Amino acid sequence: MKSDTGKIKTLKQLIRTIEKLKKERKTIVHCHGVFDLIHPGHIRHFTTAKKYGDILVVTITADRFVKKGPERPVFNQDLRCEVLAAIGVVDFVAVIEADSAVPAIKTIKPHYYVKGSEYKTRKENANIPRKLSEEEAAVSSGGGKLIFTDEITFSSSHLINSYLDVYTGATKLFLESFRRKYSSEKIINDLIKIRNLKILVIGDAIIDQYHYSAPIGKSTKEPITVHRYLEEESFAGGTLATANHLAAFSSNLHLVSLLGKKKSFESFILKHLNPKINVKFFYHSGQTIIKRRFIDQYTNQKLFQISYLDEEEIEDKLAGSILRYLSKQLPKYDLVIVNDYGHGFLTKKIIRLVCRKAKYLAVNAQANSANYGFHVISKYPRADFVCIDETELRLATHERWGELTNLMKTVYKKIKCKQMLVTRGQYGSQIYSLKNGLAHVPSLTRKIVDRVGAGDALFSIAAPCAFLSFDQTLTAFLGNIAAALKIQTIGNKNPLDFKEMTKFITRLLK
Repeated sequence: MKSDTGKIKTLKQLIRTIEKLKKERKTIVHCHGVFDLIHPGHIRHFTTAKKYGDILVVTITADRFVKKGPERPVFNQDLRCEVLAAIGVVDFVAVIEADSAVPAIKTIKPHYYVKGSEYKTRKENANIPRKLSEEEAAVSSGGGKLIFTDEITFSSSHLINSYLDVYTGATKLFLESFRRKYSSEKIINDLIKIRNLKILVIGDAIIDQYHYSAPIGKSTKEPITVHRYLEEESFAGGTLATANHLAAFSSNLHLVSLLGKKKSFESFILKHLNPKINVKFFYHSGQTIIKRRFIDQYTNQKLFQISYLDEEEIEDKLAGSILRYLSKQLPKYDLVIVNDYGHGFLTKKIIRLVCRKAKYLAVNAQANSANYGFHVISKYPRADFVCIDETELRLATHERWGELTNLMKTVYKKIKCKQMLVTRGQYGSQIYSLKNGLAHVPSLTRKIVDRVGAGDALFSIAAPCAFLSFDQTLTAFLGNIAAALKIQTIGNKNPLDFKEMTKFITRLLK
């Protein structure tokens, strides 16, 4: 970070400077924000803020705490600091390693903390988290006062969306059209409706293990590359991840899954599941599924994977216990979500029971290395909402080159579903229903950290949206939002967050 102007400080340096200035009876004014793209509204805001005191301190949110969705911030924290330091009325700039201004306010204890006019007029919504009240309390506790400026305002998000090359041309065109039909407030209020649904989630529990390494060189005795072990971490994957995503939106969630008796990982799983989730585990004779991936830590490239899983369906006695339990539970829920990874948990009898008794059934039947070509969505005689990727659709229809829409219609008729969503990676997703025809929603990010779990995140949000009869373009849009957020993190380290999702939606639609 360049600091030749003397304006850019670390937080420790800033504290010492502020203490000295206060002893000189200087009045300290503080502004905080992301300040990703400086515009005339910011300049006027800073100019007005400086009138309240002698010293204007501007703090910014560190890159890793900016929760405005993929591609943000556009400019990293060093560049943002440089731009702010170049503004004449700004005396000092510092980066805050937190997701709010509260730690900075408590440290600086400004005489005046200044916010823009848009915060003064904004009405608090109990359903959408706000930080202004926390900031005001922090200012008051330090003996300061909260002030609002009354200057012209611009939306940085709108300017970035409109004039910077963040999205492809197709995505820009889609968003322009989408904004004319939907407001972020309307979409967020619709999302809140998921909260009251009674949801049952069924599927395999999977432990995702990431082992990070660094290449040393070629083995002197074998034609292999040798890597040095660095560290490892584990995540709750598979249906566990789906349940965790849903827990951010639903307050009545029940998970039914399968663990192994030999190595259950139950304590780890319970520790990594949202405590709001009501769980019911069944146990087979083997071990809980583990998918261990070996990663080059510096390139984030996956090198190799080992899967610990059984090759056979669960034993008849266990299947009988599951059937009896589900037979009683299925009628109790508004929405039943099935993540079928084809690892033996969901037998033909269990599938038939679920299809027969679920009031509304949403299914994702996943193709993977352990079941490729044998596990297809057509195993389900009925589903209300189907969510699969393009490869899974082609496997189900035995059509490698066929036109995608026609293939969707073929599976749609066979399963007698109400809606079908097909994901296409960088090309976004397509959603189809007989009533509304076909809609396409493009991908909403070009930044990818890890693709693992993206489909599960998309499915977990799209399924309740489909149940609530959202417009199908909106259903696919919200699913793509979830996927775009998910691929910004390694594995299933962080489940979807309601607050982060609403920020991304608001930013996209400005």
